[in-house]
Amino acid sequence: MSDRSVTRKAPPGFTPDLWREFAEDGFVTIPDAIGQADVQRYREAAEELASAYDHYDPEHAFRMANIIPQHEAFRELVDHARHVGFAYDLYGDQLQLVQSDLFIRPPGGVVNHWHIDGPRAVPYRVFSPHLPLKLRFGYWLTDLPEPRMGNYVYVPGSHREDYAEEHSGNGVSDRQRVICGRAGTLSIAHANVWHRIDPNESDRTRITIFITYAPSWLNGYYEYPKEWLDGLNREQRIIVRPYTDGEEFIRPPREDLPLFADEYALDSPSETDYHKIRRFTRYERSLRTVT
Repeated sequence: MSDRSVTRKAPPGFTPDLWREFAEDGFVTIPDAIGQADVQRYREAAEELASAYDHYDPEHAFRMANIIPQHEAFRELVDHARHVGFAYDLYGDQLQLVQSDLFIRPPGGVVNHWHIDGPRAVPYRVFSPHLPLKLRFGYWLTDLPEPRMGNYVYVPGSHREDYAEEHSGNGVSDRQRVICGRAGTLSIAHANVWHRIDPNESDRTRITIFITYAPSWLNGYYEYPKEWLDGLNREQRIIVRPYTDGEEFIRPPREDLPLFADEYALDSPSETDYHKIRRFTRYERSLRTVT
């Protein structure tokens, strides 16, 4: 039986202006989206987690994958209202967490090449020309007021293009944009946007968390410990999608619909058939709005 008593409303997502900017550039930032107390709490958790790895060296760039189940401070990031509504706009009831990464980039750390966060032989854009099949949120936990501090560098609009020879190596593009900002900034990136990391020539270590979502029918990256899954709330469990039956990634079970309550969530004429009723995402509904 579907859970028709869902009371948690869908968090807010894209405003019309923010969506226009994102659709045009493939990348947006929201300054001061993360309070300074949370910035400090996430930094401390990141440093504590990194120090538990035998091969961690604070003098070298370091990446940790699947961090959310590894520290209690990160559990809330599965469905935090400051960012999950943007992903819900696009993927609706089949929203899935697919990645959670922590990057630590000290002074002199390695510089990566231009790349996209998706397949390159046959990019996501082939199958989804307008919407990203991965949406990546950055939690920027270090002040980066100037370039060459390990900043994110991207090519605006590159998510709408077929990539070519110019997207190789780590050279400077005449179209690139370097992201500077304060700790507490939230970024939203399209998986197809071309980007790289600036050298870190400063005296500070850049710490960033990336949380990535996709539609549930895209293959997930991780398996999760049962004891950790047992501690999740309803929405977190659904977003993590700990299914053992592969078909459920495409056809979620009754009890996992709706994910959030909204004005469209409780309009099924039949409780038995609720999981079979067509549900529009908020992005789709925005296209149907008559102004």
